[in-house]
Amino acid sequence: MEEGSVTVAVPLCPSEAVFGAESYISVEGEGDGDGFTRLWRATDPRSPEVAAGVFSVNTGRSFGTIEKPMAVAQPQKFYVAVRQSGDADYSRTDYVDMARLKSAELADDEFLTYEGKVMTREKINAQRTCPKT
Repeated sequence: MEEGSVTVAVPLCPSEAVFGAESYISVEGEGDGDGFTRLWRATDPRSPEVAAGVFSVNTGRSFGTIEKPMAVAQPQKFYVAVRQSGDADYSRTDYVDMARLKSAELADDEFLTYEGKVMTREKINAQRTCPKT
């Protein structure tokens, strides 16, 4: 949490970059035709840090183009999908539980995984198996 919003750190290889993100919730029998309702969607990172995988979700702070602004209050549980490029464009999705996040005490360079583990940015990136350059 940073200034009331969720900050996400995505594990990336050096050849990869984030170019967009979105958040959504699962809605049984409803949503955008797939059981999910998109809450927010943005592209065009505003800074090298955002392109490197650290950004705010559900705000206009991190991305220059907000394709779908948040129209509802941030839910307690939601998914974040990150669109990234590298050898091929692809998305990765993780789950955010605000109750779990608000109960964690984190240092400046620490993030809480969806499994409840506290990790530094370096440890987050170490999760990726990157090709040797």
